[in-house]
Amino acid sequence: MLIRSEITNIFKNIHQKGFFHLLSANLLIQVVSFASQLFVAGILSPDDIGRIKIIQTYLSIFSIVAGMGFNASTLKLCSENRTNEEKNSLFQSALFFTILSTLSLYIIILFLNFLRIFSSDKLIQWLIPLGLFPLFSNSIFMVFVSFFQATKKIKLISNLTISNKLISIVAILILTSWYGIKGYYVAYNLSFILMLIISFRIYTSHFDFKINTSKSFLNFSQHWKYAKTSMFAYLFSEISAYVDILFLNFFVKDMHQIGFYSFALTLTVLLKLIPTTVQQITIPYFSSLSQQKNEFTTAFNRYNKMLYLIIILTLLAALAFAPLLLHLIFVGKYDPSMQFFPYLAIGWSLRLSAQLQNGAIFGLGKLHYNVYTSSITLIFNIVTISIFLYFLGITGAAYASIFGGIVFAVCSRYFFSKAKAEM
Repeated sequence: MLIRSEITNIFKNIHQKGFFHLLSANLLIQVVSFASQLFVAGILSPDDIGRIKIIQTYLSIFSIVAGMGFNASTLKLCSENRTNEEKNSLFQSALFFTILSTLSLYIIILFLNFLRIFSSDKLIQWLIPLGLFPLFSNSIFMVFVSFFQATKKIKLISNLTISNKLISIVAILILTSWYGIKGYYVAYNLSFILMLIISFRIYTSHFDFKINTSKSFLNFSQHWKYAKTSMFAYLFSEISAYVDILFLNFFVKDMHQIGFYSFALTLTVLLKLIPTTVQQITIPYFSSLSQQKNEFTTAFNRYNKMLYLIIILTLLAALAFAPLLLHLIFVGKYDPSMQFFPYLAIGWSLRLSAQLQNGAIFGLGKLHYNVYTSSITLIFNIVTISIFLYFLGITGAAYASIFGGIVFAVCSRYFFSKAKAEM
């Protein structure tokens, strides 16, 4: 147990790093966002909730491929001790490559969707061009966020994030009420485009913006060293996290049941709030401590103990109160989702327990270890979800998430120990 003075010191340190500012921003965003998702779920049918989750899964996976890891390489390279001129040059190079890669992939996706590769559902096919447009807008926005994060402008990040989410939520509520699921995606795209414009204006108020293509290609090798490994790490991690939704899309025809499962998965969003905030804050600091093993170990151990405690408490609260509250809010409409929620909540809590370890590995520059963790978990999830889905149906996919969470947490811990030993 941490003694009282240690806890006081931890809170002082994390307050100075902007943790509570970012946490309060994320908390506001997630609460309002979660409430809006409940509102949307009340308007739309479970079938449409299932369609949204399928398209979001494709967006999460293809966004990683589209961005090619340049947001991650920006975060790593610009967190290091460099001049402002060097950081600016590296950022603009990342922006240039991200624009090229996202536009190219989006065109390929439109062609594949025309061939009906992604789904047999006609409405999903119609929505994919709208639903996957953020490949371009969000990927570029994330490069801006990574640059601001790397330069430790935590308050700026939180303000941008709040603005983005609040604008998105208001637009989604209005347009979904008027136009249903189609209005949902129109609003989703407008919010990203607006935030991209705002980010660009903030950046140009501090730096000269002039992408030099020849210099960008000279910076490519520096970026690609981290970008390629990060891309595969995040790609395998994202696919392993959402193998269940991909399998349900292709092998389950009952969109109504997929909708109930997707709603249960949506409820796990609140479990991710604090772990994600902790990782956002600590990556630049772990990177700056990568040559100081004792200080690095002390910082990691402090924050990791607190993270475990928070994950346990939020999981217990979710399991205790979610079923009753949702029954009251939706008058039984989504009660079938509760057969999936406890297993998904436990599985995701296990995955989140590795959040700080993965961030620390990233900060140390040992990104290949995150690739190993994600690859092992992906293979394991493909096998177990296939088996459980075949024998137990959709509920089996929820059961499998617990075993996948255990494998992810254990592998992450093992490779973190290896990365630390190599410092």
